[in-house]
Amino acid sequence: MKFLLIALALSATCFGQIDTQTRYNSNSRQYFVWSDAASSYVMRENEYEHSLIDIREIGSRSNGYVTISMVDDGRARLFHGSITAFTVNDKNEPTWQLRSKTMKSKLTFNPADKTFTYVYDADEKRYQRIMIFTLKEEQEQAQRVD
Repeated sequence: MKFLLIALALSATCFGQIDTQTRYNSNSRQYFVWSDAASSYVMRENEYEHSLIDIREIGSRSNGYVTISMVDDGRARLFHGSITAFTVNDKNEPTWQLRSKTMKSKLTFNPADKTFTYVYDADEKRYQRIMIFTLKEEQEQAQRVD
């Protein structure tokens, strides 16, 4: 019986679920919209308002969810989605593919520029909207929430 309890305690610590949540703060963002007339993305707004980006990975990097909460012209907005895939490109930029009930989106972190790029509202050809969040300049920008 004593052996069984020790084995159970060790297995719980060795095979326990990995759960990480990281929070990023942004103090400005750029908003782009696809223009069919120009055949390119056109910047609509350059906003200096607060945003929070929370990335919660459950079990693996390709499972969990992302929330982006922001203040936009005095109104609170929330974008969210479940993580469906995770990749890292040749520039060492992590990308999370997201899916919510009504929309698919993608979030990419550029550590060199300290920006997050959030693309969303996709049709058959491309994503229609882009937001680029500039992270605050702080010593400890990313906060692990346990």
